[in-house]
Amino acid sequence: MTNDSKNALERGLNNIQPQFSSFIRAQTTSSLFLLLSTIVALWWANSIYSASYVNLVHTPIGLIFGDFEFKASLKHIINDGLMVIFFFLLGLEIKREVLVGDLAEPENRRMLIFCALGGMICPALIYSMFNYSLDSQIGWGIPMATDTAFALGVLTIVRKHIPDSLLAFIVGLAIVDDVGAILVIAIFYTEQISIMPLSSAFALIAFLAVANYAGVRQPLFYIIVSIATWLLMLKSGVHPTVAGVAIALTVPARPELASKKLLNKAKSIIKSMEKKPKSVDVLGSKEDHEKVLKVRDVVEEASTPLRRWEDALDLPVALFILPLFALTNAGVVFSLNSLVDSLQHPIGLGIISGLLLGKFIGISGACWLALRYKLGTLPGGVNFQHVVGASLITGIGFTMSTFIAMLGFDGRPEQLQYAKTAILVASVLAAVLGALYLRLNSVKQKGE
Repeated sequence: MTNDSKNALERGLNNIQPQFSSFIRAQTTSSLFLLLSTIVALWWANSIYSASYVNLVHTPIGLIFGDFEFKASLKHIINDGLMVIFFFLLGLEIKREVLVGDLAEPENRRMLIFCALGGMICPALIYSMFNYSLDSQIGWGIPMATDTAFALGVLTIVRKHIPDSLLAFIVGLAIVDDVGAILVIAIFYTEQISIMPLSSAFALIAFLAVANYAGVRQPLFYIIVSIATWLLMLKSGVHPTVAGVAIALTVPARPELASKKLLNKAKSIIKSMEKKPKSVDVLGSKEDHEKVLKVRDVVEEASTPLRRWEDALDLPVALFILPLFALTNAGVVFSLNSLVDSLQHPIGLGIISGLLLGKFIGISGACWLALRYKLGTLPGGVNFQHVVGASLITGIGFTMSTFIAMLGFDGRPEQLQYAKTAILVASVLAAVLGALYLRLNSVKQKGE
């Protein structure tokens, strides 16, 4: 359909659609949605409508079929259900980065692993120092994590003052960081393990890996087996989000046919359509419709399920799942006195010191050692000062830190309150300090 044949409404929508699509897909937009959800949760939990917030979060939702009943609170459905999709997306990103991204290059991989390890070990040690021999020591994993969405959102604010390769470096660093956080959740935040459901879950994951090797690519097959794996992991005692990552590693990452064969196949279909004396009529002609579908199938065969599913989940996770998680988990009730109490408690001191000092010392120190002893290299355009600024920004641990706090302090509302308050304070300080450092560093370098 040419532009002249479109009505006024269609032309108007076509004029605004590209700008709207760019806005929705921008990294700053997903960070904005997450920030707005956090602000709404904080306001709601501390307003005169706080009772409605508590009721919403703990509202039971479920299904009943005869004697079978499945019921859970909205909060549990989001944390144990929807967040599995978030971790599945993380798993897809991890696999892609290892195969063809920054983690595929040995020198880049070494640097990212060194920095990520420093950024996980140092915060955990600092937290443990403040909480040594206390029952709150279980929260040592909280300051290890970095919120990738918020971190990238802050970096986009100062994007004109930093090289583009720094964004890629942070993504790679966050992915290695996420691997560490997932392992910590799976190993250290699992209280009781039921061997039979866990063994069955791993058997299904192995089955998916074999199916991948055999060339199975039907999404419905992976969805059905994945749901069964999630249910078994839920019953096993291991947090079901681990299943999301494990399943993602089995998703096919290679195209169905070689690119040359696909190109020739597409050309032959298109040439047959060009030979027609009349224009292509996909609505009235069944033959034309089938040929267009064949072109679509060729395009699908040329891509990989991993990349297609990653693209399909990116927006729902960024604009729906993560904001929902923030809305149901960031509602911290606090006053000036409770804020002071939280910041003076070993939990609060450990989290804030871990996220701010631990990330800064761990990542910057590991980077300096790796450069000093030629154990790794930085991407082109990125220098040590950029890494220092990035290490401050990785102190934004909001989503993952809150998630680990929920696991560590489950059934301990007072300690969870301290943890959530400290995470919010540390994340805000990390964002401000990191952005200011990178901005001032850019001005300094231009002055030289």
